[in-house]
Amino acid sequence: MRNSITIRRPEAPVDTAVDLPRSKSVANRALILASLAGDLACVMDPGDADDTRILLQLLRERPRTMHCGLGGTTFRFLLAWAAVQEGEEHAITGEARLLERPHDPLVDGLRRLGADIERTGAGFRVRGRRMAGGTLTLDAPASSQFVSALMLIGPCLEQGLHLQWTGRQLSRPYVEMTARAMRHFGASVELAGASIRIGKGGYRAAPLVVPRDWSAAAFWLECQALLPAARIVFPGLARDGWQGDEAAIDHWASLTATDDPHPVLDLTATPDLFQPLAFTCAALGRNCTFTGLDNLPLKETDRLAAVADALRTLGCGTRREAGTFTVDGRITNAAPPPFDPQGDHRMAMALAPLAAICEAITVLDPEVVRKSYPGFWDDLRRAGFRLREGDGE
Repeated sequence: MRNSITIRRPEAPVDTAVDLPRSKSVANRALILASLAGDLACVMDPGDADDTRILLQLLRERPRTMHCGLGGTTFRFLLAWAAVQEGEEHAITGEARLLERPHDPLVDGLRRLGADIERTGAGFRVRGRRMAGGTLTLDAPASSQFVSALMLIGPCLEQGLHLQWTGRQLSRPYVEMTARAMRHFGASVELAGASIRIGKGGYRAAPLVVPRDWSAAAFWLECQALLPAARIVFPGLARDGWQGDEAAIDHWASLTATDDPHPVLDLTATPDLFQPLAFTCAALGRNCTFTGLDNLPLKETDRLAAVADALRTLGCGTRREAGTFTVDGRITNAAPPPFDPQGDHRMAMALAPLAAICEAITVLDPEVVRKSYPGFWDDLRRAGFRLREGDGE
């Protein structure tokens, strides 16, 4: 039997302060940079998300085999990190779903810069060496993580790195986050349009407190939209420019305040907000079209297909074409069967707030939220949602 959790709406008005987790996106970049600078301790309070916890342990222990679980940034950043660890050899591996995701453009780029990487049956074998660096072009990569991984080791290359990021630039704010983190650790980074220039010279350790996570706030903004009388505050959450998902506050405001009968939201820069935004629209009966979703089929699951399946189960129509997704109608099935998040933490958390309008929402494998937000279910309880754990299918 699989674990499950059943969520029911609060019986009293929601009035809560949510201590959001630390941003695993910032934390994972900072940990790689701190390791390259020789002082992991300078990253203060990186958080307890599985992806970050695993990366920190691997960087501390430096085992020959590095198992990354399901962490995309963990895996891809470690491929680049291992490539510049002179005299060391590491096997970079992970869960089956992670290994099925695309990594070849990053591996090919590392090889062109001088890395010694070999594909194995369980991932990649990397022999660290001194790398030349130089100029490299990535044309419309499926993931901005490829760009970030290459950037992170740029100052460690003999010639530095001039990266040309041509074509469509998906999730650009994450690349800007990488540049900001690198500058914090003393690197010279020039980011202008398609050109990214990184000077050689390595890094210096600099204390960094990881900020609270705007991506996690999105699920609470969904709750707020479905429970308009709720009062939800986020101590310590700041609009400080670190995270592109700060745009969440504007996206939800546009959905609830606009008179446009069919808004169009471009999520090219912030695709991680798609799931909670789509479910918000369906719950409110707001037809909406989302664009810029081209890389979502390549995440922990095919997020476009997963959301479409869930909305059909909930009685709401959808239309999908390439990287465009339209929510068409309103949720009409108030008693849906259990939902399988298919290993996707964001899917589980985006479904949970629908308990505000349904009789109950049951999510299988609730432990998937540990990837980014281990305390999510406890925070829902503190907010007044009624949760019952049990066996699912």
